[in-house]
Amino acid sequence: MLPSRETARSLLFYFVGNCFLGILIRFAPIFLFIVIFVGGGVHFSCLGRKNAFSLLSPITAIIPSVILAWFMNRKQQHRKMSDFLKGIGHEDIICMCIIFLLAGAFGEVTKNIGSVDSMINFALSFIPAKFLLIGIFCISALLATAIGSAIGTIAAVGPIAAELVLHAQGLPVAISMGAVVGGAMFGDNLSIVSDTTIAAISSQGADLQKKLWLNVQFALIAGIITIAFLWNAATVSSIVKSSDYSLILILPYIILLILALNRVHVFTCLVVGITVAAAIGCTLTANYNIISLSNSINIGFRSVSDIMLLSMLIGGLSGLIGNDAIKDMTHAISVWIIKKNKLPKLPQFIIAGVASIFTILLANNVIAIILSGKIAKGIAKNHGISPHYSATLLDIFACAVKGLLPYGAQVLLAASIAEISPLSIVPHVHYCYVMLAVGVVFVMLKKNEDERKNL
Repeated sequence: MLPSRETARSLLFYFVGNCFLGILIRFAPIFLFIVIFVGGGVHFSCLGRKNAFSLLSPITAIIPSVILAWFMNRKQQHRKMSDFLKGIGHEDIICMCIIFLLAGAFGEVTKNIGSVDSMINFALSFIPAKFLLIGIFCISALLATAIGSAIGTIAAVGPIAAELVLHAQGLPVAISMGAVVGGAMFGDNLSIVSDTTIAAISSQGADLQKKLWLNVQFALIAGIITIAFLWNAATVSSIVKSSDYSLILILPYIILLILALNRVHVFTCLVVGITVAAAIGCTLTANYNIISLSNSINIGFRSVSDIMLLSMLIGGLSGLIGNDAIKDMTHAISVWIIKKNKLPKLPQFIIAGVASIFTILLANNVIAIILSGKIAKGIAKNHGISPHYSATLLDIFACAVKGLLPYGAQVLLAASIAEISPLSIVPHVHYCYVMLAVGVVFVMLKKNEDERKNL
């Protein structure tokens, strides 16, 4: 006797809901977002458009995904809206958005009072000619750590590096720009005001100081190895001259770092940093006053409006997909990991792999971290991985992979500044290659019991 239509339908839903393929189908809205976003970049690349992967706004690309998730959600209309709004209003999402706003304001205020220029000139003033290439990497790393933006760092240091090539014998432009991109990714990964750091610690519920200290272990080793590479990469005989700088203008960055290292909450760190920068600007910077400060903060807020709105829409999308789907995905991955129990490091590599794959597909490490954050958090919880460790893995591998994408914003910007092909820069972004290798070795050598002790 054949089963009734209702019974057959129930069996079908049971099968689809409990097999891995069914779980993937429930994540179809996220895959649709990836297809639209990446497909748009490929389309514009074929048309020969510059910065092809930046032309289609991710906010526009995610709208069809939200619509699909809305129709896939089988609840009543008011329940769907409730799920969507709960996703947007999730504590992690709102916290992330507020920190984005403060980071944007801090970056704009410090730029307008001259702190960025002082940071660059301060570093240049100590660089002998024979260390020029290493100096370019270190300047980029220092600046990116201070301002939390790889793009902003490349925009600031890139023209200087390109100009130095014209006056420095033995300094190839591709290697020079590769050092700029590598240093920018170093700082972007370590900075407490970076959107990738904010996204990583928020998505994992991690402690900022613990994440920062663990991240430093990765980054310093990779940075030292990179400097060794750069030492032999080129021989320069010219002398680098810098402009004047002010140590007081660098003070907001120093205070921000000191507060972070003393386990002060990132919200407080940024508020204090903005206050100090505002006081210095209004007191010491000519033509900078309360009105200028207000405009700086306003522009800083607007500069992060896109990533903030995108974070909210991704939160709403997650709400429509449902926590059950995310739990099922992490459970399915965890069951598969347990079956492969001869590979104890597999959970860590899966977290790193998920972040890397999303970054390759989206060409955006922040979105990749936000999208993969819940899956990573579930895997970490199921396998005794501390939140700051999973946050570090997400941040490191997403940033390292992003710095090697010839269609990524960082490499494209560096190529446009130097007027060379992005493909000529990618082989010389030494830091990102080394960082990936160091990350893999670190995961292999780190003992599981150390992870549980929150080292």
